Amino acid sequence: MMKFAATAAVAAFCGCAAVKDAREAQEAARPAGDGVPGEAANVYLGGETLDGLVAYALANRPSMVAARLAVEDARLALREIAADAPLVSSTPWNAVGADVSMSYSEQSRTAHFDDMKWKTRRGKPSATLSLDVLIWDFGRNAARARAQAENVVAAEQNLAKAGCAVFDEVASCHFALLQNEALAEVAASNVQMCAEHLVQEEDRFELGESRSLDVLRARLDLARAAEAAVLASNDVVTAGANLMAALGIDASSGGFREVLGPRRESLDRVTRVFPSTDETAADAFAFARTNSPAVQVARAKLRAASAQVDYAIANLGPSLSAAVSLNWTDPLWYWRWSVGAAQSLFTGWRKTTDVDRARVALESASAALGTEEQTLSRSLELAIAERDNAAESLATAAESVRQASENLETVAAQHEVGDASRIDYADAITSYAEALGNRVKAFYRGQIAEARIIELTGREPGFANEQITGGDIR
Repeated sequence: MMKFAATAAVAAFCGCAAVKDAREAQEAARPAGDGVPGEAANVYLGGETLDGLVAYALANRPSMVAARLAVEDARLALREIAADAPLVSSTPWNAVGADVSMSYSEQSRTAHFDDMKWKTRRGKPSATLSLDVLIWDFGRNAARARAQAENVVAAEQNLAKAGCAVFDEVASCHFALLQNEALAEVAASNVQMCAEHLVQEEDRFELGESRSLDVLRARLDLARAAEAAVLASNDVVTAGANLMAALGIDASSGGFREVLGPRRESLDRVTRVFPSTDETAADAFAFARTNSPAVQVARAKLRAASAQVDYAIANLGPSLSAAVSLNWTDPLWYWRWSVGAAQSLFTGWRKTTDVDRARVALESASAALGTEEQTLSRSLELAIAERDNAAESLATAAESVRQASENLETVAAQHEVGDASRIDYADAITSYAEALGNRVKAFYRGQIAEARIIELTGREPGFANEQITGGDIR
């Protein structure tokens, strides 16, 4: 009896670590009480560059945590399949299954119906130790293992795909925030120029050099500029909230200005995070077909579907197994062994239908791969077209800024001496503000397009962080 107790103790010990980890996970996942405020996260990312923000998001976004757990689950499923390997395999030690059972029972003595005194015999303990060995399964386990190994690859590539998506989202939100902050600076500058213009018109009106209508129009221009500044400020708040969500930071950490800190970019100083590229859509697609995580997921699923066909075919064959058991019932014991083969003769065409379904799943996976490649090709063409268009727009906008600045200086000087009308001055202010805004938009459009190309091709992003100032923004 001590041998059986020792065996049971060993079996129980083997599961202790797994049980401990499971209990810790249950405790960590326990939700906070309803209505109980949690502690503030106290996250501060002030001064972080885009690569730092991306690294933070990759470590903390719930989607990334879920993708990592999916990889772990796929690996555990592969381990589970390996535990069912037959004796004739690369892991024969997994073919043996051991079970132990112990019991104690008592029964009443045999008696006539009219002599029921419920007297019992002495109780008898019993125990059984059994070993079951799968000798050969005609390739079922090997096919399942190949399919699950490809599922592991798919989960790993899906993790990479999720990381690329997080990178693209954080980069896009980051550049959108910088763009909106720059546009807010443009709007504020426009308000200042409109205010200066209003002061000039009021001074000229007092000197009798302008009409009251000119003053009213100048006030209207200032009001419109102030309204545009308010809208630009709202766009900044929206972009900041989007970036916070992309980073995986909730509102308990404070506003985006408290979390992200002061922004260093301005109209005259920006950072080109990603260097400009010039590859064609065809070259990018040729690289992405073998490196894009999305395509790699589809390829892994295709290989897994092919392995499932092998399993469905192998499942048509028989299986060979052996069993050994030791039984003890006080005071007797005995052991037995057996070898058996099993083959299903007719299962209502279920197994042959499984083969057909596996074939259909294989063809579907092949079609899904083709669809994924077509989607990737189109997305790359659009992203590269956007990159090229943004580059052309930036070059044009940079020249427009220079000309609009010269025009504003000229008109302002002429307006001082009365050679230019109020309308000319207002138009010059508006043109300069629009040129600045167009340059900002074109610059960040190009950066967003470069990030999108990196995400689609599956390349490792290279953060250049090139500082650009003044007229070099092109």
